[in-house]
Amino acid sequence: MGYTRFEKARIIGARSLQISDGAYLTVDTEKDSSLEIAKEEFEREKIPLIAKPKKRN
Repeated sequence: MGYTRFEKARIIGARSLQISDGAYLTVDTEKDSSLEIAKEEFEREKIPLIAKPKKRN
């Protein structure tokens, strides 16, 4: 599924915050930065979040 750059930034940012707060990781990685881990999860399509676009009138 394609996301806009804004949706991608929001998803990665939200996941990065979850990781920094101690959430489980969905990928095995050697990276230390929560942002880098979230980016890797996004690239592998392993982020456990769903983004639903708003319906416009």
